[in-house]
Amino acid sequence: MSPALPSARTAAIVALLLVGVILSFAFHATAAGSEIAYEATPVEPGEDPDLVAEASPDVTDLDERLSDAADRNREPVRTAAATGSFEGEISSELEIALDDARSPYARYDGRYYVWNLSTRGETANATIEMRPTDAESVFAAVARPAAESSSDLRRIIDEGTANGSGVRTGLYRRDGAYYAVAIESEAAVVSRIAASFAGFALTPVGRGYAAVGLGLLAYRYREPTRDRLLTVRRAAAVAALALPLALVASATFETGSLSRLVTGPATAAVVASGVVAGACVARSRWRSLVGVTVGIGLLATAAIAAALGPIGLLFGPLAVLFGIATGAVPFGYGYWFARPASDATSPSDSAGREDRDAGP
Repeated sequence: MSPALPSARTAAIVALLLVGVILSFAFHATAAGSEIAYEATPVEPGEDPDLVAEASPDVTDLDERLSDAADRNREPVRTAAATGSFEGEISSELEIALDDARSPYARYDGRYYVWNLSTRGETANATIEMRPTDAESVFAAVARPAAESSSDLRRIIDEGTANGSGVRTGLYRRDGAYYAVAIESEAAVVSRIAASFAGFALTPVGRGYAAVGLGLLAYRYREPTRDRLLTVRRAAAVAALALPLALVASATFETGSLSRLVTGPATAAVVASGVVAGACVARSRWRSLVGVTVGIGLLATAAIAAALGPIGLLFGPLAVLFGIATGAVPFGYGYWFARPASDATSPSDSAGREDRDAGP
């Protein structure tokens, strides 16, 4: 005789537990693939000034920065390039275009210049100094020796294109040759940052799911034939598992500031509290529903604010709202397991079930 398959409820609990375990390591999975593709292109002085300006933070590409500026607003830069300096008022459009352009060199209209920009406080007055220089001088000044750089950078130069972590883009010199090292795709960097952020956010969600799955599985193992596993009290005990589980997981698998030991478990607790909310709705315990939702939200916000300081007053409520939204899954489980599988029960059966539900 073949063994009986697990019931739909048991399978659903196991599925929640597995999803929770997988999501619990979402940040680790995204961080493991955080290496960025870099490209090293051989360049000679006077060649590919656009590439040099793009790769090196020591060279500002004025042509690119001013490409969208109105012609009349470019006049201060034209004056500085022609006469060596400009001093006076600049437009807000030019001020924005030149914001953080503090490199020692600039490329403008096909030439290199020694560049200096200074502004006067909050006013629109500025001094722009531009002195023509040759490409050889720029290369000699800004190129860094590859031999003193990381092994990742040397490998990128050897292979032309390779992945690396923490590589500093710029102009490098090795054996008398120059290489412009730049990120191969800015879009790929943005997508990796987004993936890492998503992994960071989903990790406590997974731990909240795993806690609910473990708690429900324990009650299911204890009473395998009982459909209505949860009371509000039992649901609270299930949700409470999220705190120690997330705390142990954070301490074991993650490094960093101690604030992570607070923010992660606090968010996981909010997520897991969805099972309590679901049980409250199934039992029509509306006051308990409001109390749990408000109470957990305030406690989580207070804990995050205490860990992060004033900025926690902003991120705390955001984490709570995110936890409530992702807690919709535990809510569904709480509702499902707090009501009978079938409403077709006699009054005596219902009374007996309520008596049993009052137990631990």
